[in-house]
Amino acid sequence: MRSTSRRRPLVALLAVGLVLAACGGDDVDLDAGTPDVQLVGPAQATAPVAGASILVFELANTGDGDDQLTAATTDVALGIEIHETRLDDGRASMVELEEVALPAGSTIRSRSGGLHLMMIVPDDSVVVGTTFEMTLEFARSAPMTVDVLVGDLSDVAESTFDDPEEES
Repeated sequence: MRSTSRRRPLVALLAVGLVLAACGGDDVDLDAGTPDVQLVGPAQATAPVAGASILVFELANTGDGDDQLTAATTDVALGIEIHETRLDDGRASMVELEEVALPAGSTIRSRSGGLHLMMIVPDDSVVVGTTFEMTLEFARSAPMTVDVLVGDLSDVAESTFDDPEEES
């Protein structure tokens, strides 16, 4: 006679896995409602290191429709890519993303060491204390041009950490 108590955890784990797979973490409905995407606070960039610069910002979708961040452009670099830093077996790696989901009523916060934009080969005008324009492009919303302030890597990274006082 087989013990059903050993199989229960396995069955439960498989059920949870199927539910999570069916939900699809970044699925958005691009046909319903109207998104209203706004920049929350400043957009910042790090001074270039080894031919790249990290761009961080916070976006809120206060509308009743989903959207996606699909691209970003600027005149001061060869290009901008959407990246996410992921940990796998204690090792960090960056993955390039095609888009970032902006569900209705949500806020996304990009930061060094997480979701961020990577400016590839910024030009000589991108130095600490300067600003430049970046245009964010969306699946549904109109493009949004924002001013980006360039700062030291440590200052930009520190400004994107969560404040423990706000979380309690």
